[in-house]
Amino acid sequence: MMRNRYIGVILLAALGLTVSQQLYSREIADDDEVLRIQKQLRRELTAIKGRQVAFFVYMSQNVLINTISKYKTFVYDRVETNVGNGYNVQTGNFTAPESGIYVFHTTTAAVDKSHSTIEIVANGQVKDITWADAMDHNDRAVASSMTVPSLTEGDVVYVRVGLLFAGNYLESNQYTRMSFSGFKLA
Repeated sequence: MMRNRYIGVILLAALGLTVSQQLYSREIADDDEVLRIQKQLRRELTAIKGRQVAFFVYMSQNVLINTISKYKTFVYDRVETNVGNGYNVQTGNFTAPESGIYVFHTTTAAVDKSHSTIEIVANGQVKDITWADAMDHNDRAVASSMTVPSLTEGDVVYVRVGLLFAGNYLESNQYTRMSFSGFKLA
């Protein structure tokens, strides 16, 4: 019983959290109270750190060039990770579940005389552009882009086709994947 009395105090010290002085000053009587304090600590830690937000999505198959158009949003149909539920598989949009600094990354492969510019867009403004360019040769060209915007809760980020595109297809298969990912940094 003496061990249980001090578990709550040790947990508070180890996590570096501040809980009301009342919890420090009174004796912890039983396991149920220890569990209650642990739950309270988890809630406070979550409130301090904010929610975790991360996603990773990719195309399940190649994208034919004749199916895209200028400024068409890519809808990545395979969702590997969607912590915080910010990515919408129906629209291709990521909506920031909370304010903060985010990191976004995209990878695109053009193959066999194909090419496309790819834009990362936040709230209608282009934040980054890359160009997967295998326009003049038979092989693949992979382009990736990373941007670090400050977002407000509800801001929308997506990947779209840019000004230039032509050829046969953008590749997403066992050799390379067209992907879009992001996470909240701070």
